[in-house]
Amino acid sequence: MNRYIWLIGENLGNTANNNSYYFWLSSMENDDDIDKYYVFCDNRKNRKIYKSLPAKYKKNIVWRNTVRHLKLYVNADMFFVSESYRDVRPERILGRDLDLSTEKPLIYLQHGTLGIKALGYQGNSYNNNFFRFVYYNKQIAPIFEEYNNFKPYQMYYGEYQPRYIELVRRYKEYKSEKKKILWFLTWREYMGENIPTKILLRKIQKTVTDPNLLEYLDKTDTDLVMCVHKFFDDEKIEMIMGDCKTDHVMFVQASQTDVMQELVSCDLLITDYSSVGFDVTLIDKPVILFQPDIEAYLSKRDLYCEIDELNEYNITKSHELVEAIVNGNYGINGFFRKKMPDIIDLDYILSGKHIQKMYDDFSKIQHHKITFIGYNFYGIGGTVFATRSLAEALMEKGYLVQLLSLKRNQKPKLMPFALNLYPLYDANRMSPLNLIKRHLVRGKKKFSYLKYDKDIVNLKPYAGWKLTKWLKTTNSETVISTRESLHLFLNDASSENIKNKIYFFHCPVEIFEGVFPNILEPLNKCDIDKAVFVTETNRQKFIEDFNFTNYKRHIVLGNCLESSRSVAREEIEAVEEKEVYRGIYLLRISEDRKPDLENLIGYGRYLRDNKIENIKIDVFGAGDYVDEFIDILIDEDLTDYICYNGITPDGPAEIRQHDAVVDFSLNHSFGMPYIEGIMNGKMVFCQKNQGSKEVMEKIPEAYIRSYEDLTKKILSLPEIPAEKLQEYYDIISEKYSRDTLAKNMIAYLNEE
Repeated sequence: MNRYIWLIGENLGNTANNNSYYFWLSSMENDDDIDKYYVFCDNRKNRKIYKSLPAKYKKNIVWRNTVRHLKLYVNADMFFVSESYRDVRPERILGRDLDLSTEKPLIYLQHGTLGIKALGYQGNSYNNNFFRFVYYNKQIAPIFEEYNNFKPYQMYYGEYQPRYIELVRRYKEYKSEKKKILWFLTWREYMGENIPTKILLRKIQKTVTDPNLLEYLDKTDTDLVMCVHKFFDDEKIEMIMGDCKTDHVMFVQASQTDVMQELVSCDLLITDYSSVGFDVTLIDKPVILFQPDIEAYLSKRDLYCEIDELNEYNITKSHELVEAIVNGNYGINGFFRKKMPDIIDLDYILSGKHIQKMYDDFSKIQHHKITFIGYNFYGIGGTVFATRSLAEALMEKGYLVQLLSLKRNQKPKLMPFALNLYPLYDANRMSPLNLIKRHLVRGKKKFSYLKYDKDIVNLKPYAGWKLTKWLKTTNSETVISTRESLHLFLNDASSENIKNKIYFFHCPVEIFEGVFPNILEPLNKCDIDKAVFVTETNRQKFIEDFNFTNYKRHIVLGNCLESSRSVAREEIEAVEEKEVYRGIYLLRISEDRKPDLENLIGYGRYLRDNKIENIKIDVFGAGDYVDEFIDILIDEDLTDYICYNGITPDGPAEIRQHDAVVDFSLNHSFGMPYIEGIMNGKMVFCQKNQGSKEVMEKIPEAYIRSYEDLTKKILSLPEIPAEKLQEYYDIISEKYSRDTLAKNMIAYLNEE
């Protein structure tokens, strides 16, 4: 059984005092098939911590920027970080700088609790590998999703931060010696040699040198510890204190002190925009929010809360802060408390059960990983879109999903967030290592089963060799082959981790022998347990045309759309009356689609001959018949009626710019254009073929009976109310929604 590798780190490997470290420390108590490694920079503090660790833990410390670090980074199954993926990334090996991207799922544990200041991360950050954002503020998820453009399935509620196990331990052990007020000053983006900075420093000076405050500190023998960002250098600190001399006010750099101990030992916390307010609220200590520069702060940073809510709990004037301290006018701050669990269980935190729950959840996700293998998921096309849609559907159900592509020839576009996309080789990358790999693996035998694939001419032998090797060592529990030539590789897969082998038959029977020459004999020799077909019609045609029934069980799954490729039901609007109505036709313009193109051209002739100037059909697609197709349009003077627009990477976006989808395909197998049209709020007009019979059977008014009938339908588009289009939307989504397909696939995976 292959073991899993988790690489965990924080603060570029410089520290071991935050969420990543305590997550790693607790997770090491689990003796299982996951190897948990923590990244350490080689410094004095880390050496001291390293020496204090048990021997078995020391084995799982990896020193930053070593060859071992690079190897683990490349082979890791997941990354866990507190600040960014640089926490686990090697950046310099053997004197050479590296600039590695992340191509593994990343869990962001954070280093605080979100409540005030906004972050800059987006749902597709880190090369689209932002798998889970762990949040600890029970109210923040919908706000964060909207502001940072994250999907709900990327969010994970962590109850309490992992480092709270140490915070609570210290709190329970701490014996108060002297009353202390901790003033935690955080970084501001606007700070520098400018007027807002001078104003802020003056307000701080006015506060800490206030005679009433100094008298209070002296009378009560209370220390005021100013814990400041490194931006507050000696010069600024002297500016704040001026000629005021007191032993009760002291300054410490946050980066050079034990902040957690300062929080535990304080009797009152004063802070501005920092999440440490949550930390001390957890241990039932009072917090004053002092924000004298709120307007300047907001000029450079957005908030996750309303300014009115913040003003309900904050203080903005220096004299108000002094009065609050001197008069004891403070307590548990409601701003922080209401965003935390209703009941805070310190014993639960001290037991580490909150970390164990997190570990168990991510371990379960890791062990149930699903990988789709395909030709080129970086491109466009029916199989690519259908696979990405199903992958997103499974992610919405909590699964970790990977697309393993034989090659990469371009940057991915419009990918579902957090979908891990990995190529066996990069066709465009000319790095020495990439060239060496392709050079060493040569010869037709290395192609293996790719010899049964017409697209072998666009591949390297390395793809066949690497796929065979990958299937022997993969940690994926489920592997789904999306291309018939790859079924043969999957049949041979020997990794003990694979529990489910799913054989997805995407190819229409009509073109099957042309796409996969001579493959039927080896397919009939495979041991196929679980097969998937897009339509029952196509499955039956496999039986009728090829007598192919070599599978023990099957499901008909259909297709669905990614969230970005459809509109919300409430956004659907009726078509307005126009001078010209534009339909859209998406297809592959190739020799095998000539009958469909002739049908389209026939309609163009009908419009021309009947001088119908208020209908145009925009055609998008590519293939080996484009030149001939354009020549016909030009020669027959049809370009005012049929407009060729090349290819589009985003068909649904184009659909939304048109008035209707018009499909002239006489024998469309899977009906994807119909689903795309209806789910984008447009009427679809189509021929009665095998695809439309399965998809559009409950919308018979979509069928084209003649060119005259189609013309009347297009011109009467404004008569179709939005409510009717929404009704069609409901009909299609009931059968082809991501939720429906995901449930069906999951049930199939779990069949014994």
